[in-house]
Order: sequence, then structure tokens, then C-alpha cells
Amino acid sequence: MSIIEDPNKKTPQVDLSKLTEKLQQSALDSAETKLDQATQGIREEVKKVQETASRVQNKLTRVNEELSPIKGNTFEIIPPEVLEKQKALSSLVTYGGDLKSLYGDSHLVWSTVQIGGEYVLTDSHFTLSIHQQVGTHDSFEILCPSEAFGEKDSYPLTNTRKYLGKRCTLQLKQYGQTTYIFTGIITQIRNKRIDGYSHIILEGKSPTILLENGLDCQSFEKKGLKEIIEESTREYPSDLIQWDIRPHLQEKLLYTVQYRESDYQFIRRLATRYGEWFYYNGTQLVFGGYGGKTVELVEEQDLFEYELKMQLVPQKFTYTSYDAKQAENYTVESESVSVQGTKNPFQQYAEEASAKTYNKVPLSLYNQSLMESGRMELTSAVKRQKQSRQNVFYLEAKTHNPNIRLGDIVKLKAWMPGHEIFKNGEVPLESYRIIEITHNYEGMEGYHNFIVGVPKEIETPPYMEEDAIPQCEEQSATVMDNNDPEGMSRIRVQFLWQKPFNGMTPWIRSITPYAGSGKGMHVVPEIGEEVIVSFENGNAEKPVSLGAMFNGKGKSGHGGKGNYKKGLQTASGCHVLFNDKKGSMDLADKGNSNLFFDGSGNSTINTSVTQVINVGDNSCLLKMDSGGNITLDGKSSLKITIGASSLSMDSGGKITLKGKDITIEDDGETKISALKDITIDSSQKISAHAVSDAKISTDADLNLEGEKSTLKGDSLTDIKAALVKINS
Repeated sequence: MSIIEDPNKKTPQVDLSKLTEKLQQSALDSAETKLDQATQGIREEVKKVQETASRVQNKLTRVNEELSPIKGNTFEIIPPEVLEKQKALSSLVTYGGDLKSLYGDSHLVWSTVQIGGEYVLTDSHFTLSIHQQVGTHDSFEILCPSEAFGEKDSYPLTNTRKYLGKRCTLQLKQYGQTTYIFTGIITQIRNKRIDGYSHIILEGKSPTILLENGLDCQSFEKKGLKEIIEESTREYPSDLIQWDIRPHLQEKLLYTVQYRESDYQFIRRLATRYGEWFYYNGTQLVFGGYGGKTVELVEEQDLFEYELKMQLVPQKFTYTSYDAKQAENYTVESESVSVQGTKNPFQQYAEEASAKTYNKVPLSLYNQSLMESGRMELTSAVKRQKQSRQNVFYLEAKTHNPNIRLGDIVKLKAWMPGHEIFKNGEVPLESYRIIEITHNYEGMEGYHNFIVGVPKEIETPPYMEEDAIPQCEEQSATVMDNNDPEGMSRIRVQFLWQKPFNGMTPWIRSITPYAGSGKGMHVVPEIGEEVIVSFENGNAEKPVSLGAMFNGKGKSGHGGKGNYKKGLQTASGCHVLFNDKKGSMDLADKGNSNLFFDGSGNSTINTSVTQVINVGDNSCLLKMDSGGNITLDGKSSLKITIGASSLSMDSGGKITLKGKDITIEDDGETKISALKDITIDSSQKISAHAVSDAKISTDADLNLEGEKSTLKGDSLTDIKAALVKINS
């Protein structure tokens, strides 16, 4: 086989123009197929719009036919049945007709209104506005023609007044699905003439308005925020107020007071004071919580108008506080406490700029509680305040996405076709927590909302305020306990408004004229007595007793005309009484023993049973009793001296009696005896005289000696002995 090509053989020719044409046609067919597939949904939506337009056009044609001039007398009154038919058709077209049939499953947003379980305004035009903001009551307003409720020819509010106080459920719908639900209470109904036409305005609030049922007083001891809220709202219907309570602060609070506040004001103040999120998301009342669902917002699709706003807020500060229980002062600087950072670059820049701009570090007194937890409580307060000052950056935007609720997280996405990483052109940006939203629905004119958000990492709402304390005025209370376990002379009291639930304060301090370590005046009111109580900084959670008070059932019984009597008397009857008229003073106990000073320089000690004067550990003792017994006892010696006379005794048994003249007299018999010698010695004379007999005797020798001795008897001298010796 030859591999040499035959030069005479013809090579077939290819028509390049036809090939190109085929390729182009094939590419075109493929493109049309893909385009047809891509635009299928759009064509379906266009078809629905065309069908809707066709229905509207048909209705307009019917209206034109009905509204054509009536032949005959131009001054003839239109028959009532014709007029009603014309107006019914006019209302149907002008105000949208049956919303469900008009919008159905389309991309257009529409709304339903349900009042007291009944759907209303299903075939009437109306406008709807719902405004929500964290830390406040939400509100809504519905505006519609009065004929929508059949009140065109009736007396105003005849048919609509029944809706006052009823539950109202508002829904936003898109693509046949419910995107948003808001349940509230109709609080006001108005009939208003606008541009010559009568309109009905239904205004309402979120169910939080039910918590505004009047001013209340109650207290909670050693309970957490969740338990406090559950107890204070347990009387409300759960079908209207559904809670989601997940506070960040989990510690139990020593003493929490609701004083002359509605339940809503009380709970909102707790959220404000402790930096907790508090809002109604349309179906639940949220306290604390950790955010709602996440909704994506794409530029040029959901988001057309927006504003980013940053501001300066001082970041550095120092708190100082006093712990009375430990008698300690604490100081905590903001820079020593760490908080969660944020990924938002705008937020970071605003915080850094604020820290650089405000250089001074101010010192502030934290005096909002009893500080039973000491430094730990102060550190928590500094952390909350520091988190609150992170609110330096905000997002404000107008969107057409009906899925957003208050408290939800919106995730922004930029529209960048051809992006290398995000092929669908949706580039993720920052995320924000919604703190305010206004929904606006205007029937045929469409739907939009306005939102305000903060970076999602922000843990504390912008309304946080440490000074959100319950303000209270001085008032009386009853002492419930005075046995202070810490020995600080504190008492526990019960205010009049605490009696229904048997509440009381924790241990509170009392004012005293003199106090200190190892010294002071300890006069604590008795249990059951009335005291007047004040409050540090007007804070109902920091009571302090100013002292006890007399009342109609507890009178002093002292004073006298001219107020000359003053004194102190205890519950047992012990007293110290002063009489300014006499200048006297009486100190007495309940057994009627007293020490009385009469004001003239005289004093008297009276006892009903026994009087004892003791020095040392019974080293010197004088005891007298009602039996007439007197005991005078000294461990070492006793000496009584009056001028030149004295009587002394010592512990060795020696007794010495001295005096210029000493006389011993006895109405009966006088005996002097001793176990040893008795010596009678005188520098002059010794005389012994007896009216009757005088006898000197001894069991041994009797010696009578003297320089000169005389033995004399006036009648007889008798000397007898077994042996008598004279001058021997």
C-alpha cells in the first residue's frame, strides 16, 4: 500500500459558512432553552399579575356600566338600591376587594386582621402601622373607611365599639405563607372625618399594656430575676401574655422592691437596672434572651435605603462603694473588667475613638444596694455599665422584607455580581440585633418597614441605667426581729404594704447617737413596736431605721405638764427617771430596788430583798437582807475610824479597839472568854463594880499583887482556905 497521496484525487470541500450558521443556531437554541428555564418563574408571576389586572379591569367595566348617567330628569334622585349597588362596587375596586384572591401566593405582601377571633376587612382597603421598640409598649393603628364596618349610615362607632378591649391578631403574608404575626389589644377606637369621608381608626397596644393595671407594692427576698418576674405576673392570663424569661443575671438578689409601680414599670425597671433585654416580639414577651431568628437582607433586593451611624461615648470610669457588713471600701476600675468584644469594624473604631477622646477617668459612688456581696457585686455593676457603653454604633434602614421581628438578627449581604468567592453575588457583611421596627402596610401601595439595629454581639441594651432604683419616702414599720446574728444592733421590719404577703426587710441598720467597736449606745426597739424608716438616696431597697415612735396603743406615760419629766424605761420596767422640777433622779429595776437622788444633796438606796456591795471577787462584801441581817466581810482587814476612835480587824484574827473613852453596856449578861490569856492593862486605875456579887475564880493559882493592897468589907470579911498564910 502506497503512502504517497495521489495528486489527481480531489479532496472534499467543507462549507465553513454553513457550519458557522449551524453552530450559531445551536448556541442560540441552547441559550433560549436556558433563558426559558430561568425566566419560567418570572413568566408565571407576570401571568398572575395579568390575571389580576384582568379581574380589576372587568370590575372597572362593571362599575362604569353601573355608574353611567341615568336617562331622564337630571334632577331625579338616584334610587337607593342603585346607589348602594354603585357604592358597593366602587368600594370593592377602590379598596382592593378580596385580598386573598387578589394576592394569593404572589410575592406581594398583604395583611389580615382578626379581632376577637373574627376576620375583618377581608374585602376592604385599609392601612396598617405597627411600631415596636425594646423597653417600651408596642403600638399599632388600622385606618379604614367607616363603611368597611357598616357604619356609613349608622351612628358613629355603633358597630365598632364592641371591639374595644378585644384581642387583635395582625398577620403579614407573602407567597401564601405567614411571615409575621402580632397579637395585641385594641385600646382605642376613633371615628374621624378625613377629606369629607368618615373613617374608622383602631388603635392598640401589645399585651404588655395589661401589666399597667395600677400601682402595686411588693418585695422579694433572696430571689433571682426569673423567679421575681414569674411571681409578680402569675395572676395574668397565660393565653395573652406568654413569657420567654432567660436573664443573663443568674445570681439571687438579697432584697428587691416594687414600690408604687405597675407590674410593667417594675419589670422594665429591672431590665433597665440590670441591663437585660426586654421586648415583645409579636407573640412572646422576652426578658433577657439570647436573640431571635436570623433574617438575611440583600442590598438592592430587600434593602434599598440605610444609614450607618457611630458616636462617641466615654469608656473609662471607676466605681467605689461601701460594704457596711464588712466595714470595707471597694474600688473597681472599668479597665480591670473584661467584656465580650465585637467583630463589627465600625463598632471597634467607635469604641477606640471614644477611649482616645475621653481621657479622664471619673470616680463615681455606687450606692444602689446593701452591698451584701461586697466586691463581687461592685464588679458586676462595673461590667454592666461597661457593656452599656458599647452602644456606639447603629444601623437604620428601610426594607421590604416582612419576616423581621423585634429582637431578631439581620445579616446584611452586599450585592456584588461576579465575586470570586461568593458566586451568587451575595457577599456577607455585618449582623445586627433589631431594637426598633415599624411595619407599614398600605394595601395596594405595598409594604415596607423601618429598622434600627445594633451589632449583634452587644449584650446590654442602650437603655441600661444603674440608677433605676425604686424611689420611696420615709414611713413607719413594725419591728419583726431584733436578734441580729452579726451583733450590729440591726433589726428586721415589716412595712404596712408587706403584711398581706408576710414580707419583711432584710437586716437593716439603726441610727444611734454613739457607736463603734467595743463602745456605743445599744438601745434596740422591741419586736412589735413601731419605728420610722428612711431610705438611703431615696432607694426603697436601702432602708435604715431612724428610731422608735410612740402611738395611740404605746404611750410613754411620762412628760408631765411643762415637760419636766424625762427618762428611759425598758420593757421589763427598769427605768432612769429625771425630774427637772425637783432636780432629782431615780434609777430603779422591776423589783422596786432603786437608787434615788432627791436633788437636795441626799441619796437613798432601797431594795426589797437584799442589798449587796461587793468589791473584787468578794474580797470586800457588805450584804444586807430583808431579814435584818448584815454581813460585812473583808479578805484582808477591816478598819472603822471615827475621829480618835477606831476599830480594826485583820485576817490573822487580831482585833484592835481604840478610843479616848470606851464604854461597853449590856442590858443582859456580858461574857468575855478566851482560849488563852486575857490581859487587862491600864496606865491608871482599873475598877470593877457589881451591884450584887462579884466573883473572881480560877482552877489554878489566884494572885492579887500590888504595891499597896487593901481588902475591905463593910460588914464582914471572910477568908477561908485549907491553909491561910499572912505575912509569911
